[in-house]
Amino acid sequence: MRILKYIILLLVLFIVAFIVFVATQRGDYKIERSREIKLSKDYVYSFVSDSSSFQDWSPWKSKAFLKKTIQLTSDSLSQEINVSGIENNSLIRFQKTKEGVLLSWELEGNLDFKLKLFSVLQGGIESVLGKELNNGLKNIDSYLSEELNKYSIQVNGVVTKHMTNYIQQIDTCSTEDFQKVSKNMLQNMMQFVRKNEISIIGLPFITYENINLNKKKIVFAMCVPVEEEILTTPGSDFSGGHFDEFLAIKTTLTGDYSHRKEAWSKARAFARKNNLIEDPTQGKFIEIYKVSLPNERKPSKWVTELYLPIKKRFSSPKPKTENEIVTED
Repeated sequence: MRILKYIILLLVLFIVAFIVFVATQRGDYKIERSREIKLSKDYVYSFVSDSSSFQDWSPWKSKAFLKKTIQLTSDSLSQEINVSGIENNSLIRFQKTKEGVLLSWELEGNLDFKLKLFSVLQGGIESVLGKELNNGLKNIDSYLSEELNKYSIQVNGVVTKHMTNYIQQIDTCSTEDFQKVSKNMLQNMMQFVRKNEISIIGLPFITYENINLNKKKIVFAMCVPVEEEILTTPGSDFSGGHFDEFLAIKTTLTGDYSHRKEAWSKARAFARKNNLIEDPTQGKFIEIYKVSLPNERKPSKWVTELYLPIKKRFSSPKPKTENEIVTED
């Protein structure tokens, strides 16, 4: 019996000594992991710098959330990340390479007792959090590579686009920033609609006065359709507009918006093949977001309809199959 008491006492002393040992371990840390992603730097940067995408690649999932962005440059992103109640400083750097971008993720912060314990049991904090950083970088690579490559484009044919009234907000941005800017504009537009109790009758869409696929700047309007044309006060960011009924080539893009250029090109190729003339005086260049954020987070499942305004040539066009010419309801 006495021997058992000694064993229990030694066990208790060992546990206490171990707890003290863990508690007195160094509390601060700073680790870094890197991964090359074979996609354009601009594309990866646009995805990672969008705070709403954090849940898509975070290695901690629901256990972590972003507190704020400290600094954002063209080559780095500095943020505060809260993981299980512990605040950490995160720095992600983007370095262009021959085949894509080198993504370097640095995490710095303080350890609680639980992380200190894991660190002691698993051979150091590099093994514990280093694995998490590697998983985060792998998640970014896998998500972007898989989602980017899953897309399809279908030219539906010639349709009649009916007259539409809408509210619009006009802006100009670089082609690289288009997705991010347009998404923010859509959020602003929907807030304006709700605040002013405006009833909308369809899905948001974007109009362009012209589609120049090689330009580095895009001038566009974010729009929502309404029943009647709306007048706004002078100087407002929002204004009313409408377009009359016109003929257009309808094309459906299923997948990420980065394939818009290819979709517009296929619509123009269809026009040339079928002896149709692209004519912006007849109507608008339109993109309608049939399936998009925030209802669907995966870009491979986004559905965008594109409308290329046209008119028929006066010369007799070659015969078309029944599937090439359709009429939109």
